Amino acid sequence: MRHLANGPEVGLKISVREVLSLVIGLGGVALLATGIYHLLDIGTCGTGGPHAIARECPQGSGIWGPLLPVGLALWFIGLFVSKEGLVKPGAGQIVWSALFAGGGFALLYLVLTQPDLGPGSELGAYIMAAVFLPLGLGIWIPALLKLRRKQGGGAQPQTTGAAVADDHTAWTKQLHQLRSDQALTRAEFDQLKGDPAGFADRLDLIQQLADLKAAGLLSAEEFAAKKHTVILGGS
Repeated sequence: MRHLANGPEVGLKISVREVLSLVIGLGGVALLATGIYHLLDIGTCGTGGPHAIARECPQGSGIWGPLLPVGLALWFIGLFVSKEGLVKPGAGQIVWSALFAGGGFALLYLVLTQPDLGPGSELGAYIMAAVFLPLGLGIWIPALLKLRRKQGGGAQPQTTGAAVADDHTAWTKQLHQLRSDQALTRAEFDQLKGDPAGFADRLDLIQQLADLKAAGLLSAEEFAAKKHTVILGGS
């Protein structure tokens, strides 16, 4: 009962921490996105000062600038709250990608769908997207490479097992063929069959000796002697 009580408690702590990371971090991203959107919509402008201003900023536009530092601060807090941060996949990496990858795609969408952005906004959006997208997507490359290595490692034993099974089948077929050709006595056949791993590389040598005997290059006595040497582990 104690184990069951402690288990959910640990999981709850981890879950709450990740949820807080997502809520705070994504909230900061939302504030940043709101501020950037309105600033791009306004474009280049100016207000106040002793110099002549080519384009006055619209009334009330000053409220969007402060959203940027506030949103950025919340985004940093969201990254800090995450247990894994940017080291492993989790809330931290999601918050990171939400700002950079999400922001990059949003900027491209904004430029492509709203051609009437403020002066200078289009170029600025393209530059920001070109910087944001690699930052947001690149953080997932290590995790994807690790997953690919795991999948490759998991498939390897199956391939090796299949190769071993095929080799054993070919070895058994060759063993029976040597017995059928009377190149092996019954006792030799049973000895080899009883230890496939120990005699895995000797059937080819016995087959070569049998071919020499069949060609008349070895007498029956020479063949038997050399075969016995091979079975015992010689060459």
